[in-house]
Formats: sequence, structure tokens, C-alpha cells
Amino acid sequence: MGDVYDLQQWGKRARYLAAGALIGFSLVACTTGSGPVQLPWVLQPPAVPSGQATSPPTSPGVVTPPRSNPNVPPRQLPQTNYPPGLHGDYANYPGMREFIGKMSSQHGFNRAFLEQTFSGVRRDQQALVKVGAPAEGQGWRAYRPIFLTEERINGGVDFWNRNGALLDGAARQYGVDPEYLVAIIGVETQYGKNTGAHNVLQALTTLSFDYPRRADFYRKELEQFLLLVREEKVRPQIFSGSYAGAMGLGQFISSSYRTYAVDGNRDGKRDMWNPQDAVPSVANYFSRNGWKRGGGVAVPAYVSGGGYARLAETTAKKPSHSLGELASAGVRPQGAINSARVSLLKLEGSTDEYWVGGENFYVITRYNPNVKYAMAVHQLAQAIRKRKFGF
Repeated sequence: MGDVYDLQQWGKRARYLAAGALIGFSLVACTTGSGPVQLPWVLQPPAVPSGQATSPPTSPGVVTPPRSNPNVPPRQLPQTNYPPGLHGDYANYPGMREFIGKMSSQHGFNRAFLEQTFSGVRRDQQALVKVGAPAEGQGWRAYRPIFLTEERINGGVDFWNRNGALLDGAARQYGVDPEYLVAIIGVETQYGKNTGAHNVLQALTTLSFDYPRRADFYRKELEQFLLLVREEKVRPQIFSGSYAGAMGLGQFISSSYRTYAVDGNRDGKRDMWNPQDAVPSVANYFSRNGWKRGGGVAVPAYVSGGGYARLAETTAKKPSHSLGELASAGVRPQGAINSARVSLLKLEGSTDEYWVGGENFYVITRYNPNVKYAMAVHQLAQAIRKRKFGF
């Protein structure tokens, strides 16, 4: 069976180690509830004295007990040592080092923890490909059929039927029409079927430092993401989402997650993958951006003459006209719209479409600042409601 150990000394040492491990895991259990067990220093590793290398806590398995034969050298067991400093794909990026410094100085993150975290990040090439060709780049005639499908309409009715009480409660509490809550989740993730397979930490890091066109935006979202995971007491590596770092049923980016996500079922977590939290979170988002329940969203419009062209908007802007002003410019809504201020929307394609949009339409563009996106949500919401209730 090998060399003989000094059982008394080794037994005493093993008891100390076991006691320390038991205390450590007990503390974790107290702080993480029913979630997975995590080491207490996952979010804030212990400070390292100046001049010493940073490495994880030594595992009890690498301690070599004393041997009875002093002439036999102790057997060297392998150790896992993390070199100090930043390594990996972003080790030579000055911007990364500046970002780590900012997170340390402004938000109190441990520099060694951030270096260890980003040393494990790998560049997400697929995120770089997808960010250059978003669906919103298509014309309206090609964009609309992506979301206005029988599968998505029927899926919306099914989601509503399965979560009726939840949707009714969120509608009452936040003053948001329930069909639009369903439609947002339908457009974003097809009711949770596709919440994204990209590692959020890796996607945001990649777009922050390898996509100069919008690097400032993604770097701010990376900052918000690290603050979010610290608040939620989870490891930054565990989140999956879209190529742009959006998460959960409603695809909240990190800043929106921190600002609008709510703990709907009061279990101590804001879990955007759980309808109990996701539905009221989307409702909260709409409410805080000015949604008026029962207010007009959008109706098709006829246009004539030459005056309407200067009023037509292809990008999201806050409504600033009255219905009378639009009428004077040759715009005739094809239905009633209950909104104090309105705008004329132009959906470009082989044949342009014109719509009169109300203040609630503008609220949808606060979720995604694209007119085609907001129109797809509106039309899907109306189709779901008509399929469910017949009107």
C-alpha cells in the first residue's frame, strides 16, 4: 500500500482541513440559498499581499503529509497555478487593462479577480459576424414574415393561456395591455424557445474590444453586466444570451436588467428566464417608459398630395404632431387612434407603407429603437389578441 504515514500528525492535519472546508461551505449555503454551491470568493477573491503571485486557494489534495522514511523524497503532486496578471485572447489589449482599472477604482472590484475572469474569455467570432448583419437591416416586406407567422401567433395564444393569471396581474399592476407583453416575448425569444446560446461575458467582451463601431456602447454594457452579476451573487461565466449580450425571455441587455427587472415571485432573484419574473419585468419596462393602457398604438394611413413627405419618419422619434396637423398635410388615418400626439411612420419597401403612430408606439421603440421592430410587435400583439378572443 505504499509508504507508512505518521497517522497521528496527518489525522490532526486532515481534521483541521475538513473543519475549514465544512465552515466554508456552510457560509456559502447561507448566502446562496437553494442555488448551486459557490466558493465565497467567486465575486471578490481574497486580497494578495503586494509582490506575491495571485493563485486560487490551495486544495487540500496537494498537501503532502510527512513520511516515516526521511531518505525517501516526498512525492510531488501536480498543482494548478494561475500566473499573475492578465492572460488569454485579450492580454495585449490596452483597452482591457484600462477597463479593469476602471472597474477596480470606480466600482471596487478586485483587480486579481477581474484579471482571472478575463483571462478565461475567448473571442466570440460568431458574435462579430452576427452584429454586422442584424435582421432589422432588411426591408419591411422581408422583415415582417419573420415574426408574423402562424406558429408565433398560436404560440402567443398558448403562452397567454398558460400564464393568464400572471399576465392579468402584471397588466393591472403596471397598466400595460397584456397582448403587448406576450408579443414582446414572442418576438424576442418565441416564448422562451430561443433565449440565445452565446456566453454573455464572452460576447460582450468581444464586442467591447473587437467591434470599434459600437465599442463604447458594448463596453458600458460589459460594465453593467459585471455590476449585475455582483448584485445577483452569481458567477459572470454562467449566463447565456444573444450575440449582443441580451438575456432571458425578454432579452434584456445588462443595463435594462439592472434598471427594470423585478423579482415577481419574491424568491430573492430576478430571473429573466422564469415567466414569473420576466412578464412583470417587461411590464415594468413599458410602464416606466410611459405606456398608457388602452391608448392607441398605430393605424394604417392614406397619404395624398406633397405635404406629407416632410413629416414621414423612418426612425423612432417621439410623436410631436396632432391629428389635425397630419390631416392638413394630406394624411388620413384608416381608423381611430387614441393618442394626444402622433407621428407619421414610413415603412420602406418595394411599396412603402404609411402608418400613424401614437405615444404607445414610441414606448415600444424604447425597448428596441427600430420602427420595423415596433411595428412587428404591434401587429403580432393584435394578431394574438384576435386569435384568442375573436376581435
